[in-house]
Amino acid sequence: MKRKNLVIIGVAAVLMLTGCSAGSSSNSSSSSEGSGAVGSAQAPAGVANGGAADAAGAGSAAADALLPDTQVVTTGSLALTADDPSAVADQAVALTEAAGGHVDNRTQQSASDRNDARADLVLRVPSAKVSSTIDSLKKLATVESVSISATDVTSQVQDVDARITALQTSVSRLLDLMSKATNTTDLIALESTLSSRQADLDSLVAQKAAITDQVQYSSLTVGISSTQAAATVAPSDFWSGLGIGWTSVVAALSGALVALGVALPWLVIVAVIALIVIVIARFAGRKARHENPSTGA
Repeated sequence: MKRKNLVIIGVAAVLMLTGCSAGSSSNSSSSSEGSGAVGSAQAPAGVANGGAADAAGAGSAAADALLPDTQVVTTGSLALTADDPSAVADQAVALTEAAGGHVDNRTQQSASDRNDARADLVLRVPSAKVSSTIDSLKKLATVESVSISATDVTSQVQDVDARITALQTSVSRLLDLMSKATNTTDLIALESTLSSRQADLDSLVAQKAAITDQVQYSSLTVGISSTQAAATVAPSDFWSGLGIGWTSVVAALSGALVALGVALPWLVIVAVIALIVIVIARFAGRKARHENPSTGA
């Protein structure tokens, strides 16, 4: 009996130990599954945050891509004085070409007795090198004045681009309609419209090319004048004084003749009008005397 009780107690203890181990293993497995679920729940959140950051970066990049480039037309002018304007003009041309630009226009006036030598240049310089080129030009001669202006033409470029796109679409549609036209009248009307649209498109393309050239190459107007003052000739003796006096008399007579030539047509018109008035007055006086002979006696 005792042995039977001991066996029952042993079996019960074994069953209890088995149940405890199973419960602990189930708890451990459930906790591991819970931690795995939590980890899996946290992982998508991290991925979502990373995706949101990537989306934000992509959005900012797209916003930067949509922002239009600023289109600015820069112009400037310089007034310089030098002893040899021609030599300074040559140096200015060399500086411009070294900067990647070119000369758009050049005029020169040689020195005369009055020392009025002068050179005028219109230089086209890359927009990114305008400031450095102006600084180099200022070192060539004495600077009298400098002015620079910038005009934003971004909206104008956008408008031209939009109109070009619209006209290109219209031309494509007209060409498609012409390929499907079966009536001669419709075909002639389409050709006329196409010619007009194509002319407008070519004009806008040329306008955009001109604006692009002005944006890429700034215009600099450079005027270089001589610093030498005109020599003043003073009479040194009687004969030189007489010569200067005679020159002044000839100049005065020449001016008087010019003034007379200008006034002569008016004087002729006034004389004709005065003659007509005198004739009319005399005719009226004679008629009055004939009508009143007693008054005349």
